Amino acid sequence: MFISEIVIENFRTFGEGESKFVFALHPGLTALVGQNDTGKTTIIDALRYVLGTRDQEYIRIDDSDFHWPLGETARRTEIRIRCKFDDLTIHDKGAFAEYLTIEDNDGRKNSVLYAYWTAKDRTGTRNKR
Repeated sequence: MFISEIVIENFRTFGEGESKFVFALHPGLTALVGQNDTGKTTIIDALRYVLGTRDQEYIRIDDSDFHWPLGETARRTEIRIRCKFDDLTIHDKGAFAEYLTIEDNDGRKNSVLYAYWTAKDRTGTRNKR
């Protein structure tokens, strides 16, 4: 089993709609490289939220994690992250049977697992700092 796709919406630098981040992955080693402030840490943090992993530091959603589109006066109020797990073994399928989605790929049925993570700002107030 491996993560074959990650979709990030309204999280830090990534927006929604055409501005959302969609990243396809393939089995094997994946490395994120790029210039500073292009979203590498955002991708890693998104994976940490979806998978529920933590290292020595405590991670939590902050006001600045909600995307603020250029030229708009308000931040978005909902972050959405989705990971698609593909190439499941028979043991994976048994462990996650009730959560599987069956997709049709060129006439071939494929079992995949989607993991969703959402954060909503329900306070209606924003920190002015």
